[in-house]
Amino acid sequence: MKYIPCMITIGNFICGLLAIHSLFIQDFYSAAFFIFVGMFLDFFDGMVARKLNAVSDIGKELDSFADLITFGVAPAMLAYNVGLYSIPFIGILCTLAYGTCGAIRLARYNVHQSKSPTFIGMPIPFAGICLVILSFMNNSNVLALSTCVLSYLMVSKIKFPHFKRLTVENSEVKRWEQFKN
Repeated sequence: MKYIPCMITIGNFICGLLAIHSLFIQDFYSAAFFIFVGMFLDFFDGMVARKLNAVSDIGKELDSFADLITFGVAPAMLAYNVGLYSIPFIGILCTLAYGTCGAIRLARYNVHQSKSPTFIGMPIPFAGICLVILSFMNNSNVLALSTCVLSYLMVSKIKFPHFKRLTVENSEVKRWEQFKN
């Protein structure tokens, strides 16, 4: 039972790899699909780990590696392949900035904030999903600007709500209230 959360996380990682593979064969919609499936798996791995009392340092690190591939590398490559390629130098810089800021954001989270009630900087899964959606707008200049904004937001000091914790805390409060009555 204690391996189930890590298996879910590995599913997220595999989705990121499949998204990148889809990009190699120019199947952009499959790439987006795999990123969204990875998001679904990422939402549940931590929740399952807490429910099964299987939270571990290895699981935390594995989650960051999976997130970097699924929400950092894959969306950046998708954005480049769909639109940023048309502005060669700027497009590559935006792609590299996004991936680098994603890695910095995950490293900073693991070191400083994993117990915090809020995120400092935009969470990489949210940034990745935003970049996937923006990639299909068919405007390279807007995509380049958006990629830079998302890169900045990931490493910024702006606070973002921690939706997973809010969901878990709210469900625990509701169960406690039912128990009291």
